[in-house]
Amino acid sequence: MSKANTFWQQLYQQSQQVDLQHMPVEHMQLNHNLALPACIDASKASWLPSPAMGVKRLVLERQGGEKTIRATSIVAYGANSQFAPHAHPKGEEFFVLAGKFSDEHGDYPAGTYVRNPPGSSHQPFSREGCLIWVKLQQFAADDKQHTVIDTQQKTADFSNPQLCRKVLFDDYETVERVDVLQTGVLPEQWLEKGAEILLLSGELSDGKQHYTQGYWIRRPAHGKGLLSAQQNSQFLIKYGHLE
Repeated sequence: MSKANTFWQQLYQQSQQVDLQHMPVEHMQLNHNLALPACIDASKASWLPSPAMGVKRLVLERQGGEKTIRATSIVAYGANSQFAPHAHPKGEEFFVLAGKFSDEHGDYPAGTYVRNPPGSSHQPFSREGCLIWVKLQQFAADDKQHTVIDTQQKTADFSNPQLCRKVLFDDYETVERVDVLQTGVLPEQWLEKGAEILLLSGELSDGKQHYTQGYWIRRPAHGKGLLSAQQNSQFLIKYGHLE
């Protein structure tokens, strides 16, 4: 098992050791101002309950309660847990970090990236338990594209010798899974319109702070400063969506 997989499996096991009664999250504002930088170390964050039995959340960004304006979270489904059927008026995207996530449309093992467009609905569940990174209510209204990608099988772009890039979505915003082949500075164009990174493994640095495996980082549009990545790091990056 790779270091990345081990970390996320351990984070999932940590979630299963926390005893929380299922209940909705009340109105919450956390890292909701997109003009400000933000970062959270998932390994040190506190698990919060959800309305569904066996489902818990690490909140990274949120504005609102269960009918949230927008939210970014790491969600743990216990074995044989499920969420009630629900719709996503402004879309949903998720990446499976550990285990296998499912809904009535299919099964999504670790390494799968999915986009459910605005107006879509489903009833998610997990037979064996899983951990996902998920963003809600953040798509363009005219985004109609449903996407399911096994990132292990996705063709890579090696045009930058420093990076192995797997582009998962590229339109009004861009989402990539990146493997760092050589230590170096990340492309400036990724950051100039704002970027969000989930560090799957390895280390990033802005010269002042070092971000290790499990960090979620948001850099606002028109911010200053570069980010460098250590060799063998892996991360998800979303950029061009924060202007």
